[in-house]
Amino acid sequence: MMPKFSNRTGAIPALTGLRFVAALMVFFSHYPISGLGEVPERIMASGYSGVTFFFVLSGFIIAYNYIEQFETNPLRSTPKYLWARFSRVYPLYILSMAFVWLQKDANTPIAIYIFAAQAWHSDTSIIAGLNSPAWSVSVEFFLYLCFPLLIPAFSSLGILRPGFNMFAAALIVIIAQLSLAVYFGTPPHDSLTLGDPNSAHRMLYNFPLPRIFDFTLGILTAAYYLRREENRTNSKQWGYASYAIAAAIILLMASKLNYLSSFSWDASYAWLFALLILSIAESQQSMLSMFLSTKKAVLLGEASFAFYLIHVIALPLFDLSTQRSFAAAIAFEFMFLGLIITMSIGLHLSVEKPCRRWLIRLVYGREKGGAHGGSINTQPSPAYRAHPPD
Repeated sequence: MMPKFSNRTGAIPALTGLRFVAALMVFFSHYPISGLGEVPERIMASGYSGVTFFFVLSGFIIAYNYIEQFETNPLRSTPKYLWARFSRVYPLYILSMAFVWLQKDANTPIAIYIFAAQAWHSDTSIIAGLNSPAWSVSVEFFLYLCFPLLIPAFSSLGILRPGFNMFAAALIVIIAQLSLAVYFGTPPHDSLTLGDPNSAHRMLYNFPLPRIFDFTLGILTAAYYLRREENRTNSKQWGYASYAIAAAIILLMASKLNYLSSFSWDASYAWLFALLILSIAESQQSMLSMFLSTKKAVLLGEASFAFYLIHVIALPLFDLSTQRSFAAAIAFEFMFLGLIITMSIGLHLSVEKPCRRWLIRLVYGREKGGAHGGSINTQPSPAYRAHPPD
């Protein structure tokens, strides 16, 4: 007898709200509050792990929306899917890059950034050039291109249905990540500076290829969530698990041993983020999920892509060299954060959404079920439907 799988459709707004939490992690890694003490400051500095969360979530979101289409007809689905991803991400990306290019001198070679290929370069000054967080968009574009190839391949291997093959595949991915971390954490790689092209930072954090593992964990998590047997687990148990996993992530961020290690760039966090995403999705009635599902949290999550792209551009406003009292530093930090949030919401509503709609209509017109924003959704939809930033 064939197993009976859950018919899971509809939005998971908590994951949209959770996206803003990850964006905040990256924000505080760039703008730490001094004077809090060694452990809290290390937790803030470890916020670079939020980038790994985005890659795992990206795999989850895209598989959640497109897995059926790419299992059945990948060739037909690919053009609309790619245009949807381009329409969703590129306008705000290129606007931020053009702004910094014009701000600096308008003479910096920009072709590599126009094509979002900077993450493939060996020079970290180019990878992080113009708008430094935008290197992850370069990785995202690579992952978007991989998806139409990965799903048919995974389907043929039988790893997109809950069972031994799926769990074995997930275990292989995790072992591969850990193995790479061990390799780059031992001599002579462990002594290389962060800017060295052969360092763990560049090869495991910036370089696109290893990020396929994060993306794959997200895909497998989505496939499990969509296709697991009905009534197999209790949502309350998943709710408790979400708190435990979140606590484990915070403890890992507080770890002096893990901070800036070869494991921290990817391997130590990716599997925990996959479990966190699954637990949040499975426990939509828990207090944590309901908090992340509020309208304000979802709006912040929807604007998180803009937030992520502009928060470093605003660095001159922050002025890290200024000496402030602890109280003044706290007050200024949150005023600055409020300013970035306000600008990101404005860019999301005035640039990101209108450009996405215009680009979709430019190519596909007003087809039924056109582009939309908002929370993750798996209602049957055309492949060109747009999705939240990931």
